Amino acid sequence: MKVAPVARLAVPTGTAAASVVQRLPAEDSAIEARRFCALAALSDDAFRGSIEELIVAGVYTVLTDRIVVLRVSASGVQTLAAVVAVHGTPAPRDARAGLFIHPSIVTVAHAPAAHDALHALLDAETKQRPIFHGTTAESVTYSGFEAQSAAEIVKAIESLLAPNTSAAAVAIVVAGAPVGVPEGLFIGLESAPI
Repeated sequence: MKVAPVARLAVPTGTAAASVVQRLPAEDSAIEARRFCALAALSDDAFRGSIEELIVAGVYTVLTDRIVVLRVSASGVQTLAAVVAVHGTPAPRDARAGLFIHPSIVTVAHAPAAHDALHALLDAETKQRPIFHGTTAESVTYSGFEAQSAAEIVKAIESLLAPNTSAAAVAIVVAGAPVGVPEGLFIGLESAPI
């Protein structure tokens, strides 16, 4: 399996992550217009248009050929993951209106030394200012960091992936126990500019 940075990845900016992933409807119309669950109920054209508007408004930013490190904090436990593309056959075809909105959750094999090395690489990335940081109503905090050591992270993940890992335009590779990631936190974009 070949791992690479995601070609084009939209992520929320700053504290917008909290409103983007909010599950319950909001009374505030500005927050409701950002809520991914509300947008996902729209027709494909309206959904794509709404995501484009949020990118233009700066609610989302688009990262090109980057790896994002995700830190999830819940009930005093932190889980780290890397958001990458996994290439292979068959090619992923799960896009809606040109957007990959359902990242695959991939848990790596627990080979102690290699697993610890990946965890250390991901943890080192969390020492910088996050791209986004938001806490949900359920008190789960999601923080995203742009990886500075992308080549090392790719190498570490490739050494731990099972040979039969499915290809994914957006994969969340977890260094530890599987973790839930709310829809709208990561949106892969097909190659045509948005």
